[in-house]
Amino acid sequence: MSRIEQRESAGRVRGKERELEVQFGGLGGFELRPTRLFVWRGQERSERQRVVSLGSPPRSLMIPRREREIHAGTVRVRSLGNPLMTIALAGVHAIRAARKG
Repeated sequence: MSRIEQRESAGRVRGKERELEVQFGGLGGFELRPTRLFVWRGQERSERQRVVSLGSPPRSLMIPRREREIHAGTVRVRSLGNPLMTIALAGVHAIRAARKG
């Protein structure tokens, strides 16, 4: 069984959109933000990244939050802000975009 490591940033981040990023080793990953979804294949994100807009322009966090990171084997999960709230807000934006389209 793989070991799980958790890290939390020492400082707090403000002025950045909340996010939840999951990387599956060399397979690829995704980053979910309330207004966008980034998906990529492979280890390198920059060249193979696709962006899906979920609606309105991004909004930055006004309340400072800590960035958290969890490693479990080859899987890495990084979040800024509460991950459940990020998923919920992205769901609301996606539903609104689907109703308009």
